[in-house]
Amino acid sequence: MGKTDQIREVLLTTICCDKKQSKISREDNIILSGQKYYSSTDADMSNFAVGFYEIVYKDILNSKPLLKHNGSLWNNEYAGDTMNSFNTVANITPRAGKSRVQRTAMEEWPEYLQNYYRKYHCLANFWILPMEIGRTTKGILNKAINPTGDYMDRFLEMVHSKIRFYGYDREYFRCFNCWGEFTDKHFLINSYLNEELKIELYSNFNEDKSRKFIKKALEKIGQRAECIAESEYANKLWEYFNEWNLFKEIRSV
Repeated sequence: MGKTDQIREVLLTTICCDKKQSKISREDNIILSGQKYYSSTDADMSNFAVGFYEIVYKDILNSKPLLKHNGSLWNNEYAGDTMNSFNTVANITPRAGKSRVQRTAMEEWPEYLQNYYRKYHCLANFWILPMEIGRTTKGILNKAINPTGDYMDRFLEMVHSKIRFYGYDREYFRCFNCWGEFTDKHFLINSYLNEELKIELYSNFNEDKSRKFIKKALEKIGQRAECIAESEYANKLWEYFNEWNLFKEIRSV
């Protein structure tokens, strides 16, 4: 397996986060990681994810770490976030419960939802957004509230229509000169957008919505993994993954 394929495989490997975990390791087809971030455990703010952000978003972060020594963010404009969420689609899936509080046991879910749950927490589905936009339910640009409803394609449409980037009063968006640069630095071209920078909508199905959404979401995650694995950051990512021995052969169970 070549380096590009190795990187892509790790980018698509499920991350399991536990604050008691002292190091990053791989067991079978799961990457185990601790979490220095002070808040509740979340794979998109695991130590492994933070290291990933500090590589691929080095320029945006001005080569500074994402976290302080006490586990808080250096700057609330830059925090990890999951692109395609689980609860959003689970809430519209038959037999899965209509909210997080009402969520049924995993064995009651359709197989396609179980499969998505096992796969969506991976680096290829993570990016950085301002804390307010990605990790809270505040503000008019919030990703989780209407009209975006925590759907990635709808959120991108809102950013495209509302943000002019150059001269924008929010520090995060001033990191990008234009829409094209925003999509390029987030590895969205040829995954969530075509080469003409047009967004592909995939959350507006009328029938069998959750199954069709999951199929497209997993496709997008895979395409973004390809973009990252072939990017200028590939060598640094390979070194980071290799440092933790994440390319070892998967053991048979």
